[in-house]
Amino acid sequence: MIRAIRSAHLWRALRYTLLFLFLVMTETVLLPRVVPDPVVPDLILCAVIAVGMAEDEKTAGICGVCAGFLIDAVGTVGLSLSPLYYMLCGYVTGVFARTLLNRNFPSYLVYMLAACVTRAGYTLLLIQFDQADCPLDLAFAEILAPEFLWTMLASPLLYLIVALPLAKRNRRELKN
Repeated sequence: MIRAIRSAHLWRALRYTLLFLFLVMTETVLLPRVVPDPVVPDLILCAVIAVGMAEDEKTAGICGVCAGFLIDAVGTVGLSLSPLYYMLCGYVTGVFARTLLNRNFPSYLVYMLAACVTRAGYTLLLIQFDQADCPLDLAFAEILAPEFLWTMLASPLLYLIVALPLAKRNRRELKN
């Protein structure tokens, strides 16, 4: 029994590690070369919200912290608040999915909308600390609005890849 539990946790950890490693590499290496816009969608945010919808809040929070450290290690020049931000998004989504809204696609879009609004605030904070001379209207038009739009457009794809298979697996486990 204990071996089966440890094996299940090991496979789940491996699955999430590979998923988030693939998403981080896609977001930081592949998409900036393919997308003509200087802003890429936040795939990590979409995946963390999807894990929060399909799993519990602890798993989503741990995935958020690990993905935040990974995105900082690969995509930025130093350590920022990304691990804390993604952990909070995953944890809050897991709690709300368990207590407030159902675990379905319209609820996922509501969570993504709220997460994208907070992401815009986080990005604006980063812009103001990094480039204080950047005017707000330029930041909204060229960075915040495209990031919001691209992330919301990419979110259904991540829901299909992450949350839908997890939800089917969880329903199957509940039947057994």
